Amino acid sequence: MAGVGFELKKLFTARTAAGHIRAYSYSAIITAGPFALLTGMVLAVQLLFRHFAVPAESVQVFVAAVVYAFIFSQILSSGFTMVLTRYLADSLSLARYKDITASLFGSAALLSALGGLLALAFLWGRPLASLTKWLAYLFFALLLISWVESVYLTAIKKYKRLLLSYLAGVVVSIMLAAQLLGAGWLPAEQSALLAVDMGMALCVLLFLWHIAACFGLPEDGMNFAFLPYFERHWRLFVIAASYAAGLFLPNILIWFGPWGVEVAGTFRYSPVYDVVTFYALLSVLPLMMVFVVSVETNFYQRYAVYFSHITRKGNFRQIEDARKDLLHVLWFELRHAAELQLVFTLVFLALGSYILSRAGITYEQVNMFNVLLFGAFFTGLLQLIYILLIYFDYQKDVLMVSLFFLASNLVLGVLGLCWWGEQSYGFTFFLAAAASFVVAAWRLDHFASRINYLVFCSQPVFYQPPHGLLTRLAMRLYGERYVDLERERREEP
Repeated sequence: MAGVGFELKKLFTARTAAGHIRAYSYSAIITAGPFALLTGMVLAVQLLFRHFAVPAESVQVFVAAVVYAFIFSQILSSGFTMVLTRYLADSLSLARYKDITASLFGSAALLSALGGLLALAFLWGRPLASLTKWLAYLFFALLLISWVESVYLTAIKKYKRLLLSYLAGVVVSIMLAAQLLGAGWLPAEQSALLAVDMGMALCVLLFLWHIAACFGLPEDGMNFAFLPYFERHWRLFVIAASYAAGLFLPNILIWFGPWGVEVAGTFRYSPVYDVVTFYALLSVLPLMMVFVVSVETNFYQRYAVYFSHITRKGNFRQIEDARKDLLHVLWFELRHAAELQLVFTLVFLALGSYILSRAGITYEQVNMFNVLLFGAFFTGLLQLIYILLIYFDYQKDVLMVSLFFLASNLVLGVLGLCWWGEQSYGFTFFLAAAASFVVAAWRLDHFASRINYLVFCSQPVFYQPPHGLLTRLAMRLYGERYVDLERERREEP
C-alpha cells in the first residue's frame, strides 16, 4: 500500500507507547475502516426496516441485491485491481502522473461496461420491478468503481480525508433511507437501494476529487495504456480472481441447496449461512491490520536491503547476510501474525457462540460458525503468503496455489452439497482453506530455501515486451505517445 508504510515508519520511529498505539490504530483505519463503515451502513438500513415495519419480502430483496453486489463486484474487480496496481507503481516510479487519472477513467469505464453486460444477462427477463433492477445494478456499478479507485487512493497520504469520505457517504445513505422510508414515495426496497446508491455515489465522487487533486485531470493522458499489463501480468489477474472466487464459491453453491431461498424470482441466497460466514470472516481483520504494520515496517526494510545489495553490486557476504536477515524476519512476522490471529479466533469462538445462540441461531449453526472461524483463520494466513510471494514476483507458484484453493472449494463444496449433506456446510470450506494453506506454506518454504537461485537465475536475462492483441491495440490508439513503462523502468540508471 503506497504511502501507508511511510506513515507507519514515522509513527514507529518515535519508539513510544503512544506512537505504537497510533500506528496500529492507523493500520486498523486503513484495513478495516472502509469495510466497517459500509457494513454499518447496510446494518443501519436494516434497523430502519424494523423501525418502519417493512414487509419481509422487501427486506429480502434489499439484502439479496446488496449481497450480490458485494460478492460479484469483488470477484469481477479483483483481477483488474491487482494488475492496475502494477501499472500504477510503474507510473509513479517514472513520474508519469498525467496517465494515472486517465487510466482510472479508462479502467472504470471498462469494468463498468463489463459489469453492465453481466448484470443485463442476469436480470433480463426476471420478474423484478424495472426500477429495482436499475437501482440494484447502479449499486453494483458504483462498488466496481470504488474498488478500482481504492487502488489509486493508496498512493495518497491523506487517509483521514478518505475515511471521512466513506463516513460522509454512509451518513448520507442512512439519512436518505430514513427520509424515503418515512415518506413512502417508493416501495421500501427501492427507497433503501436509492439511498445507498446516493451514498456510494458521494463516496465515488469524493474519492475522484482526492485523486484528481493529487494527480490532476487527464487532459491528454492515455486512458487505456494499461491494457498491455494484462498480457504480461495475466497470472496476477488469475491469482486475484481465483482467490476471490474461491472465497465466495461455498456461499454460491449453498444458495442452490436446501438452505437456499429464492427472492422475487430473481435472487437466490442463504440468509443463515451468508450471515454466519460474514461474521466468521470479520475475525481475520486483526490479522490484516497487524500484517500491514509488519510488512510495511520490519519486512520491507530487510527486503529493500537485500535487493539493494543485489542491484548495486554488493559483495557475496553482504548479500548472504541480508538474505539470512530477510528470511528470519519473514518467518518471524508470519509466525507472529498467526499466533496473534489465533488469539482473536479463540475470542470470536467464545463470544460468537454466546451471541449467535442468543440471536436465535440453532446449536448446529453455531457449531458451523465455529468451524468457519478456523476456515477464515487459514484463509487469512493463505492471503498473507500470497502477498509475501508476490513481493518476490514468484507468480507461477502463487497461481498454482490460488487455482488449488478455487478447485478444492469447488470439489469439496459440490461433494458437501450433493452427498455429505447439511452437516458438512462450513466444514468443506475449512478443509479447502487448511489444505490450501499447507500447499502455500510448502511453496513459500521452497522459495525461501532457494531464494538466491530464484532471484538470480529464474528471471529472464533480457526484457521481452508483450506483443499480443492488447499491446497492439494500445499502440494503435496512441501511436508514438505510447510508452512501455516496464522497459523504461528497467532502463533507468
